[in-house]
Amino acid sequence: MSTRDLEWEGPLLVHVSYEATRTVGGVGVVLSQLLASPAFREGCRRTLLVSPLVRPCGLGSYALSESLERDLETSGEVLYSGLRRHNPPELARRLRPVEERYDVSFVYGRREAPGGPVEVLLVDLTDVLRGHRVRLGSMPSFLRRMSTELGIDIQLDCRGARSASWRLASRAWRSLFGERLGGSALVNGLHRRAVHHGLRHAPTLDHDVMMGLVMAEPVFDAVEALRPEDGSGAVILAQEHLSLPLAYKARLDGGGWCRTVFYAGEVRTPRVVVEYGARPGQVASDNRYYQVQRLALAQGRTMDEVFPVGSWTSFQVLRGGHQCDVVGAVSESVADELRFLDRGFRARPLTVIPHGHRAVETSWAARDDSRAKVLRHVKEHWGMDCQLLLTRISRDEVCKGLSRDVTVCEYLAELLPKERLPAVLLLVTEWWEKDLSPNIRALRARVEAFNARRMGIHIALINQPTWPAGLDFTRDDLLRATDVSLGQSMYESFGLAQLEALSGGAICVISGVSGARPTVRALCERLGTPEAAYPNLVVADYAAEETRVPPRTLEEWMALSGEELHALERRTAESVARRVVDRLPRDERAARELLETGRRLAGQMQWEPLIREQLIPFITGT
Repeated sequence: MSTRDLEWEGPLLVHVSYEATRTVGGVGVVLSQLLASPAFREGCRRTLLVSPLVRPCGLGSYALSESLERDLETSGEVLYSGLRRHNPPELARRLRPVEERYDVSFVYGRREAPGGPVEVLLVDLTDVLRGHRVRLGSMPSFLRRMSTELGIDIQLDCRGARSASWRLASRAWRSLFGERLGGSALVNGLHRRAVHHGLRHAPTLDHDVMMGLVMAEPVFDAVEALRPEDGSGAVILAQEHLSLPLAYKARLDGGGWCRTVFYAGEVRTPRVVVEYGARPGQVASDNRYYQVQRLALAQGRTMDEVFPVGSWTSFQVLRGGHQCDVVGAVSESVADELRFLDRGFRARPLTVIPHGHRAVETSWAARDDSRAKVLRHVKEHWGMDCQLLLTRISRDEVCKGLSRDVTVCEYLAELLPKERLPAVLLLVTEWWEKDLSPNIRALRARVEAFNARRMGIHIALINQPTWPAGLDFTRDDLLRATDVSLGQSMYESFGLAQLEALSGGAICVISGVSGARPTVRALCERLGTPEAAYPNLVVADYAAEETRVPPRTLEEWMALSGEELHALERRTAESVARRVVDRLPRDERAARELLETGRRLAGQMQWEPLIREQLIPFITGT
């Protein structure tokens, strides 16, 4: 196979994530929308999606069953694999020297995507990264250059390259079994047993940022090797701490042919502080974090001057993002998080480009049809003639605030009129039964206790992968059927899922700290109507600025106890429940009006105009 067979031409857009071959979360949803856009395809003719082949899991070993090579084989084609003996000579000429230089293996190919095929590069790091140790001979020099030339100081346990004997054994192992020795079940099993018996140390780490740092150099050299011979350049599109190290490598060595774009989709350090607190014993709280951030910004302080995050690797990686050629964010809330992160973001133009919204095609008849399907399922599985359908679709993460939905249901049970009962909340998430997260265990206990009280609302906690097969309705049917869509996240950089049911006429409860909130507010202002004029929207503003006199100081917010924060949360949850009850339509005419206002608002948030008019010029500089 030759490069001509691959139809390489034009600049290459490079995007690093865990979703190069599959849609797992928000990044994958956004990617699918971008790749389906004619404007995006016209502006970015070549797209290369990059992911680690496998990622670390517990105890610093690798989740071998999650190898993305299988995805690529299923949804596309593998054109080159450093894990097999025979490859097209042209690709081997380009990629093999890079693999040897960094002791990694590449799996390169194409997969189908909305709008046409895209290129995929998977990177096997299993001989290079184990637990908290990095065995990459070039890493000390890379870290040193980032420190001296970019001012980004990162401490890693760099042990130098693997020994010659290990590399020889790994080469033989690849030849026999098609995997690197460090990624084998044998080595992973030995490592896990050593950790279990205290012979190895496996601290809790942010493996995402470590993988980003280790991938940066080999991926950069692979991108350079995959450039067409006409000299076309590349655009490095970084969105978070996994992808920023590649942008830094491009800043150091890609002058003249690499454009670096930081389009922040999430700021990990604030999210971690929201989820786990900054000090031992603190509870998860967006209220405390965002009050502190607001006060600190007003005082001209930065995050590491307030919270003990200076030694966090993710913080050090993220704070240098302002050195990219252009800097943007998906929302004003993320832009403020960046400005709090480092003063460098306050000195740069920061472009806010919101995400688009996938409107679900809905008519009154289609809504009735979908509703009949979903309510029939509710009747069959939970024995209830449901009068009010609430939904929440979310990943299992602390920041999603799933327990808040239970609290709101407690107040709704007291406030809903009898003709609206019984009601059902379909709380759809995902977990592995053999290894429940603490978040799911706590949520399950609350749901069971709530249902045992038989208050007229039943909460169905649904594990999405095991939801009964052969459902006669789709996700879009569920969205059309929804009366109230809950989305009360503690951290949400934008929050697409919170608005999915909008075009079906649902009342959408959106988080006050989500990026969608300022976007929707600005949209309402642009349409000449206040936010309150849209009965479909209820803002769950758990971190609203208090009217307390005198207001709390930054230090008082930092010291606020879990009990006090919990009391503030319940006060907000009760307010949310009251506003939901007030907004519920009393008759068919009011329900039809909700459908029309929801469709009108959703129609103003489509992807294509945003991509064509804002995102493509921002990415390409045209």
